[in-house]
Formats: sequence, C-alpha cells, structure tokens
Amino acid sequence: MFYHELDADIDYSRNNLRWNAWGAIDRDFFRKAQMPEILELLKREFKLEKINNTPAAALEEIKLPPSKLGASDLKQLSSIVGKNHLKTDRYERIFHSAGKSYYDVLRLHRNTLSSFVDGVVYPSKESEIVKILEYCGKNKITLIPFGGGSSVVGGLEVIKGKGHKAVVSLDTTRMNEFLSLDEESHTATFQAGIYGPKLESVLNKKGYTLGHFPQSFEYSTLGGWIAARSAGQQSNRYGKIEEILTSTKLISPSGTVETLRAPASSTGPDWNHIIAGSEGLLGVIAEATVKIHKIPETRKYFGLVFPNLNASLGFIRTANHEEIKTSMLRLSDANETRLYEILGELGKKKNPIRALKKWIQARVLDAKGIGSEKCVVLVGLDGSAKEVAHSLENLKRIWRKYGALYAGEKLGQNWIHGRYNMPYLRNHIMEFGLGVDTMETSTTYERLESLHTAGLEALQTSIPGSIAMCHLSHSYSEGACLYYTILFPIEEKKPEEQWKKMKRKVSDAFAAHKAPISHHHGVGLDHKPWYEKTLGTAGVSGLNALKKSLDQKEILNPGKVFHS
Repeated sequence: MFYHELDADIDYSRNNLRWNAWGAIDRDFFRKAQMPEILELLKREFKLEKINNTPAAALEEIKLPPSKLGASDLKQLSSIVGKNHLKTDRYERIFHSAGKSYYDVLRLHRNTLSSFVDGVVYPSKESEIVKILEYCGKNKITLIPFGGGSSVVGGLEVIKGKGHKAVVSLDTTRMNEFLSLDEESHTATFQAGIYGPKLESVLNKKGYTLGHFPQSFEYSTLGGWIAARSAGQQSNRYGKIEEILTSTKLISPSGTVETLRAPASSTGPDWNHIIAGSEGLLGVIAEATVKIHKIPETRKYFGLVFPNLNASLGFIRTANHEEIKTSMLRLSDANETRLYEILGELGKKKNPIRALKKWIQARVLDAKGIGSEKCVVLVGLDGSAKEVAHSLENLKRIWRKYGALYAGEKLGQNWIHGRYNMPYLRNHIMEFGLGVDTMETSTTYERLESLHTAGLEALQTSIPGSIAMCHLSHSYSEGACLYYTILFPIEEKKPEEQWKKMKRKVSDAFAAHKAPISHHHGVGLDHKPWYEKTLGTAGVSGLNALKKSLDQKEILNPGKVFHS
C-alpha cells in the first residue's frame, strides 16, 4: 500500500517530459474534459469579450544557437560519463535551459528565451562529478546542477560565468539509488538524483514514509528539495526538508563536504543548513541521509468552513499553540474559497436533489453567520487511531470556539486526489492567452492579516482585472506561510514586462512587511535583489567568500541567490 495515493510509475525518460510546460507528455489535467467550462468561467471572471487561441512555439521553432562546446570538450566530457550520457541535441539543451516558473514557460511558449546551455552531462557516480568539476574549472565552462528541473524562481536561468566560454547542465537523475536503511535510527540514505515517487515507493515497501510531499513531488528530486529548502504539504507533522535532513554529501570543486550522521551537535555552524538552500552555488549534492517514519496507521483529512479569515487564523494559531498533532492545516481565503467552490460545481449535472442540498447548505451557513467572507480550512491528521482520535477531539473544541462548521471528508479526499495535478491546468490556459503564477512568504501571526491584504492589493493593482487569492499552506507556533496565486489575461504585446511589474510589486510588499522573499520556493535569480537587501552588505560578502573558497573558479550556477 502506498502512502497518499502514490503513483510510482511515471516515465521520466527525457522524451516523455514536456520541455515547455509542466509534467509528462502521457499525463494531463484530470479535469481536461471540463476545460471549455473552465475557460468560459475565466472569461466571465476577467470580463473578456473573447478568449484568443495562443498556441506555443514548436520545438523546432525555438531560436537555439550552436553549442559553444568544442570537439575537445565533447571528447573529454564523453570520456567521463560515456558518449550516451553527454547530450547536445535540441531537446536536451532546451529542456535543461529553464525551470517551470510562469516566466520560464512564458518565454518558451513565446519563443523569447535567449540563453541556453551548450550541453548536458549525466554522471552516474561521485567520481564522475569530481572529474566534471575539474574539467569545467580548468576549461572555463559554467556548470549548472540540475535535478528535476522544477525550479519556479529562475534557479536554472542560463548565466555564463565571467570569462567562461560555455555552459553545461549537470543532470543528477542517473544517481537515483536507494543506498541503505537504518531501522534502529529511522533514517535512510539515497543518492540525491532520485525522484520523489521512487524514493517514497522504496520506503513504503519497507513500511516507512519520508513524509515530504511538495506539490512538485512527482517531478522533483531529493537533491532539489535540499538545494531549495523545500516544504512538503504535511510539514506540520514531518517538518521542512532541512529538518528532515540528517546528513549530506556535497561535492565541490575544492573537495567533498560530508556531514556526520548525528541527531544534533554544537560543532560550529551546521553544514547541513549551509548546504540546504545553497541552490547549486557551492557544489553538487550527491547523497543524503534523511529521517523516516513508520507509515501512519490512520489518516483523516476533512474540511471546515469558517465565517472569515480572522476566525480561520484563530483556529490555526490556537491549534499550534496547544501543540495538537496535525499533519496539515491549509486555509483558503475568501477569494480562493469562492473560486474553488465555483470550479467544484463545473461538470455536475443539475437535478432537484442537488439543488435541494445546496439550498439546505446555504440555509445552514446563513444560520451560523457564514457568508461571502467564508474561508475553508483543510485539516490533515495522520497517526495511530488513538492519536488521530485525540487530536480530532481537541480540534473540535477549538473550531467550535471560532464558529466553524464541519464540512466532511469529501473535501479532504478531493484535495488528496488532485494535489499534484493542478499545475497541469496552467498548460491549458496558457494556450488561450491566460496566465497563472504563484509566490509565497511567511510571517508571524500578528502580521498575517495585514500582509495577506498587502499581498493581494499588490497583485491586483499590478495587473488590473486579475484574480488574486491566497492560502495558508504551512503553520508553526509563531506564524505561518502565505501562498498567493494570481490568474490574469496575458498582455499580448509585452507579457514579460507585465510579469516583471507584478513580481516587483508583490516582492516589495513582502519586503515592506519585513517578510522573507520565499518560504519554500528558494531564491534563484527572480528573488535575488530582495534576498540581498535582507542580508545586507556583510551577509552577501560572507556568502560570496564561502562560495569563492569552495568554487575558486566560480563555475557553479553563477549570478544566482547572492553571487555577484
């Protein structure tokens, strides 16, 4: 039995992955049949007279310059990884030249991406990584580590290092093996290029779970999670990846850094936390040991409807302060609740019984004082039957205090069914001139509502007529993460400037509220100015000095995060 409806049979062969959109070619949006209704809904929401068809550029149309790798480079790199694992063909170079952010996909869609890697190497072992780093350092070749390629912050933007002649992508996905399981310590060790479903499948068959399920889970790797300090959707129970990480191995141009497997230490700055979030600037993450857990005996996921945002936040804050064991507390604000409610009705046949049920539900909500400001909170509980029952009883007391109605397990089941699939929706709406992007931050409870309002205002004023919404995706004793989504008609003449204006405005709003530029997506290139401002001159200089000590020729992912 797989934990959380795991699909471990995804075909990751490169010719089955979309080069200009999300996911695999043989997978699609599970509500694809309802796309005409969804498009009509968005047309009404945006008050558009019509929706234009805007098909993506074909692979052969992409303006790809010749590779700058010379014959000697190709020969030497092939000798390291084998001739079948050095790629310079059109598909591989384009696929490895961008991540999966809206801005990345937009430029591929519109054929305006201007920088591309010159080749791709697929090492299968650590000794090959060492040789690749050595060769690229000696021959002035920039190297960009690549896992699943799911970065949404410009982490894979092709920037050539100063004085470098070419750029190569180092794809880690051949290094995807399960290495060991320590059942006494509840840890497991994997090569870092393993995709989420394979990692989880290996553990599930042995009765364990990692418990790390980011939305990108199906198309991201263990090394990528660590590099970006990602958060899984059950982080209330299992923690963010930097909390899950026990030890890791980083191969840098100056040598290998391998941390000890220990529960805690006081031996100076923690290299696990230096490597986590390094985004390919310090070295290549080759291996990691992580905390694992027995697959929970019981799982209960359900919905609650609250009268407003304030009440919803009160429930989540109190549940965390009382240290009630939950896996997930996911709050959709009024805007997101409204849109999801409309989407949920699409494709359903109208009949008198359904109409009567809807009428009764509306009357019940009215009686409880729950109206247009209502918010839905999805609650996830995992554990022993006794533990889940205990948590449920304590949560009942709290949600009743804040005026919520229990909405049943159907909401939880629907969320579990579609939680990895929603990014496929973007693939379809972009074909009709409509965009969607996300951004996230975090703050303490006393600033959550003001930041929530400021973020929505920044988004809606940056693109007039857009739909902006927010959900609280991860929560802690002291605060929570706010995750924003914006849907909008794409500006036909200057779509990239439209996006940049929006990104600047919402990022400035985060900074004005002293909130981090990212909670779990990372920094990359897109967030770099705000991250540097937060760090200050001394912080940026210190990190650049660290990079210089590990990467003297500065070949690794230059220009990102903090690197000048």
